[in-house]
Amino acid sequence: MDKKPIISIVVAAYGVVEYLSEAIDSVISNENWDEYSELIIVNDGSTDGTTSLLKEYKEKINSRRFIVINQENAGLSAARNSGLAVATGEYVSFLDGDDFIVENGLKYVKYCLEENKPDCLIVDFNYYWDDGGIHETHKYKGLKQRKLLNVIEDNVLSAVYHSMQVYAWRHIFKRNILEKRLSPIGYNYEDIRTVPLHINECETVYYLPIKYIQYRQRFGSIMSVKNIKNILDLSSSLRTVTDELKQLYPAMPKDIALEHSIFNLYIFTWSCGDTLSNHELKPEELYPKFVENFDYSNLVEFSLLKSTMQRDPKNWRKFIVFYKYPKLFYLAFYLRHNFNKIYKLLNKVRELVYKT
Repeated sequence: MDKKPIISIVVAAYGVVEYLSEAIDSVISNENWDEYSELIIVNDGSTDGTTSLLKEYKEKINSRRFIVINQENAGLSAARNSGLAVATGEYVSFLDGDDFIVENGLKYVKYCLEENKPDCLIVDFNYYWDDGGIHETHKYKGLKQRKLLNVIEDNVLSAVYHSMQVYAWRHIFKRNILEKRLSPIGYNYEDIRTVPLHINECETVYYLPIKYIQYRQRFGSIMSVKNIKNILDLSSSLRTVTDELKQLYPAMPKDIALEHSIFNLYIFTWSCGDTLSNHELKPEELYPKFVENFDYSNLVEFSLLKSTMQRDPKNWRKFIVFYKYPKLFYLAFYLRHNFNKIYKLLNKVRELVYKT
């Protein structure tokens, strides 16, 4: 056990004590897990019994490769950074405290890392519900499976954007790459702000199409809360990435510029849609910020966006309605929260119009 671990699993935990055991067990159930990995649990100021639970696990597991960090609440980014700071593995795999790894998943990842030695290993996942429902995610399009890929030659960054699923726990990076750019403190949707840039730091990527993570869908998670901070964090999430890509590429590769801009388009429509779901928000105040953020991160001509979005005409039309006609956006918000029946009727009409 004196040899450094191949992989460090960093689990950020806040207020998820009812799920945390499942996350921990999904790691330690792998045979001889602590011979090639370490498990770092960062308790981010939980007040729900997490501290006591981790103390019990610490006594039961009795391994120096089961590490517990208790800190004051500082958010997901700070928790991940704390775990990264003590990690010793060549690779780091993030895991949220309410998710878990599939049976034998860690073992398969370990074999793949040892055999191929990529800068980043990309895996798949399932959407998971507590009632037993499982929905398989879309696989990465444009990435060859089970082959060591060159990030530039195989257009990996474009494929990452095209997937629109830039979750940090789906991408297992070498630790030294993650250490170059820590998770930004104070923002949600931190994965969008970092994963594309981490990918850009890599020379090689390997895509292993196994369902590694069970991504739990639950009420009250960050992704499900549509408050003003979350929506503005989402809307602005590509700005830093845009700045750094412009610095890295004096002449931006066309495929990267295009897929970056299309992802930016989806972020704009998601931000508008999230605003419609919360009656306490003021769309007239938020909408100009959405437009400003979209314009800032758009790197291609509208004509190119339009022609490429023929692959998704429904969302192109939604984008045009939101972007070009703000009064319709305000009207939709007003109708949804004041005349729900009329809003539902308009939705049916919209579905007929958008039907392709």
